[in-house]
Amino acid sequence: MFFFKLLSALKRNLVHIVFLLLLILIIGIIAVRLHAWDNSASTVDLSDVDSSAFDREVLDYFTPYTYDGDPVNDQEETVIAFFGNSPFADDYGTEDCLAEMIGELADATVYNFAVADSTLACENTEIEYVSGDRDLFGLYWLTTIFTVDNDHLVTTAEEIGYYSVEDLAKLSLLQNLDFTNVDIIAIMYDLSDYLAVREMYDYEETTNITHFAGALEASIELIQTYYPHIQIIVMSPTYGYVVAEDGSYQDSSQVTFEGEGTLGSYVQYEADVCYKMFVSFVDNYYGTISIEEADEYLLDNQHISVEGRELLAERFMEAYEYYLKYQS
Repeated sequence: MFFFKLLSALKRNLVHIVFLLLLILIIGIIAVRLHAWDNSASTVDLSDVDSSAFDREVLDYFTPYTYDGDPVNDQEETVIAFFGNSPFADDYGTEDCLAEMIGELADATVYNFAVADSTLACENTEIEYVSGDRDLFGLYWLTTIFTVDNDHLVTTAEEIGYYSVEDLAKLSLLQNLDFTNVDIIAIMYDLSDYLAVREMYDYEETTNITHFAGALEASIELIQTYYPHIQIIVMSPTYGYVVAEDGSYQDSSQVTFEGEGTLGSYVQYEADVCYKMFVSFVDNYYGTISIEEADEYLLDNQHISVEGRELLAERFMEAYEYYLKYQS
C-alpha cells in the first residue's frame, strides 16, 4: 500500500522533481567551471607586464598642412622660428642647442628667439620696463612684434637700458625677420610657468595673457590671423621636479601651488588649446621624458641634458614629418 501511495505522489509532482534535478545539475556545472577557471587564472605569469603602460596616455596631436591660400613664398629651404625658454635657449647657437639639433635633422634654417628665464604667461598685463620686466619676453608680447608690428616694445626696451645686449639682439632680429618666409613656428616652455604659479585658465576670458592657456591661445590666434601659412608645433614641458626648501626634489605630479594644479594639469590645458586651435602638439611630459626617465635626462630639476634634447628633437620630427607628408 505504501509503495502505491509513493508512486502516486511521484506522478503528481513529476514536473517539480524534474525541474529540481535540472536546477541541481546546472548549479553543479557552474561550480565545476568556476573552479577550473580559478585554477587556470592563477597560473598566468604577470611578472613581465609593465603596469605603468596602463596609466600613461600620450597626448600627441599632429595636424597636417591645411593652408590652401595663395603661395606666400617660393623658397625651397624650410625656415623654422623657435620660441620658448630653457629647452631652446640652453647652449644657444651651438650644436648642443635643441633648436640647432632640430634644424640639422630637418635640414632647415633656424631662427631662435627663446629666452631662458622667460615664461609663456605674463605676470601682469602691462610691462614694467624700468625693472627689466621679463614679461617683455612672454610669448604673447613677442608675437605682437612680428604680427601687429609692435615696434614700441623694442624701441622702449632699447631706450630704458635695463636689458642685456643678448636680449635686445633677439628683439631686433625678431623685429626685422620677414615672417612670410617662415614655414614653421616651434614653441616649447619648460615647467617655469608651473613653478612661477602662473594661473592656468580663465573661463571668462580664454585669451587672458596672464594665464598659461590664455597666453598660448592669444599668441596662436595672432599667428593664424596674420600668417595663416605658418605651421605651428607646440611641444609640452617634460617632467620636472619641485625643489623644496631643504633642497630635496618633490614630485611635480603631486605638488600644487595655490590650487593651480600639478604640472600634468598645465600640460593638459596646453594640449586642449592646441586641439581647439588645430595646432600640432608634441607631448613630452608623458611621451618623451616622463617621471620614469627624468633622472636619466635631467641635469637638475628642470634643465635637460644633451641626450635628452636629442630625444626631444626626434619627437619634434614626428610632428614635422607628418606636416611634410601632407604639404603640397
